[in-house]
Amino acid sequence: MEQDSDYMNTRNIKNNTTAPSERKTGQEPVGGRRSITSTHLGIACLIVLIISLVIAIGLRVQVLQMDKNMTGLNGKIRNMSETLEQTLQDRRSFCAILRNYSESLCPNGWKVHNHHCYRFSTERVNWNSAKQQCESQNSHFIIINTEQEQNFIKKSIENNPGDYWIGLTDRQSEGNWKWVDGTPVSFTRWEQGEPNNAKGNENCAIIRMNGWNDVRCTDHFPFICEKRALPCVEAADIEKYCS
Repeated sequence: MEQDSDYMNTRNIKNNTTAPSERKTGQEPVGGRRSITSTHLGIACLIVLIISLVIAIGLRVQVLQMDKNMTGLNGKIRNMSETLEQTLQDRRSFCAILRNYSESLCPNGWKVHNHHCYRFSTERVNWNSAKQQCESQNSHFIIINTEQEQNFIKKSIENNPGDYWIGLTDRQSEGNWKWVDGTPVSFTRWEQGEPNNAKGNENCAIIRMNGWNDVRCTDHFPFICEKRALPCVEAADIEKYCS
């Protein structure tokens, strides 16, 4: 019996000494779990903070870029507005000119014939001065190219007959008559026996009822200027464009 009792005591002692070790291998201390959880939460918060910072920086960059783009766009809009205003101003000026000329293809004091305007000056000047005065009025000395134009000039001076300078001269080469624009003469209506260079220096031409004659360029006569007439534009068409 004593041996059995000793056996049981020895068994109990072994059980008591091995149990704590076995329990440690199957369980984790509560303090260790809390430490790991806190570390994970700290890392997670740091990641969230970094992501938030990156997003904030990215948004700030986008806002700055948008501000830059808007500044450039505002500048372009201002330039377009200024260009549009200038275009409208030019259009208003052009429309005013069109309205002024809508009733007449030529300025006041000019006669119209075959899409050309003619001014019959009454001032008596030499040939060079007459040429300059025509050019100062955005026109040129008259150039007569057809029988129809000749008849128009002849009829126009019937009520005020006399001699008028025309844009014809042979000053550069005697007998080689040319118009003021340098073109050779293809149509003429010289009076009988003309041109004759009677005084040895008759290098400019005049027109009279009976035809053309050569005289000295220093003589004084009234003159005729010529320029193209404005295109024929109906008043209704002008208002369609300008309204």
